[in-house]
Amino acid sequence: MSNLVLSIDGRKEIHDMMRPRRGGQGSYDIVVPKFQKAAESRNQMNYYVRGTYTRNNLDFAKDVIHMADLGFEQISVEPVVADPAEDYALREEDIPKLIEQYDELLSEMVSRRKAGKGFNFFHFMIDLSAGPCVAKRLSGCGSGTEYLAVTPSGDLYPCHQFVGMKDFLLGNVDDGVVNTEVRDEFKLCNVYAKEKCKNCFAKFYCSGGCAANSYNFSGSINGTYEIGCELQKKRIECAIALKALEMDE
Repeated sequence: MSNLVLSIDGRKEIHDMMRPRRGGQGSYDIVVPKFQKAAESRNQMNYYVRGTYTRNNLDFAKDVIHMADLGFEQISVEPVVADPAEDYALREEDIPKLIEQYDELLSEMVSRRKAGKGFNFFHFMIDLSAGPCVAKRLSGCGSGTEYLAVTPSGDLYPCHQFVGMKDFLLGNVDDGVVNTEVRDEFKLCNVYAKEKCKNCFAKFYCSGGCAANSYNFSGSINGTYEIGCELQKKRIECAIALKALEMDE
């Protein structure tokens, strides 16, 4: 496999809280040595340690730094997207704190690179000279048009996050796509169809975000997930800043 994803949420107490074993015991002490071995076996390339931060660790920069201290050089930690009723779900009032964390992480990454101990953070990686083709920049993942989710019973949905939602059932492997109305709705879903994307500086880097998140939080695939938007814009700002520092060096 050219890309291996290893799930760890950061510090021991955070990881064990969100990823317990079947009996309730923590899993941190079991997985970390195995993940370190896997990363070293790949010469610290072609893998990511992948975590999710929640309201339980709004200071998530400490978790990213902890992973770096464990020796991991390819790190991805993303915000949870959850039902607002969940106690671990992010809230709009958390945004200022989270933005501060991205700034803190950027500062730490710059310091470590200067010291020869750098690491990559997935959401701070950006290609300003090439990057995705224009189709991807306009419509993102291509859910409902370029790919489908197929259930064990053969039902077709725009993506795995829509599985079970009757209104988004596209068809079945035996009959093909028969719900052309929903298919056409996804076909027209792009950054120019989303009112809040039209004048956003980040639109060609986030491509309008996740259609499922937009639907779940706004009621329309052409809507937006506000928390996700604000965090994405901040990550892109940090990515551009990091790239500018690299070019200056």
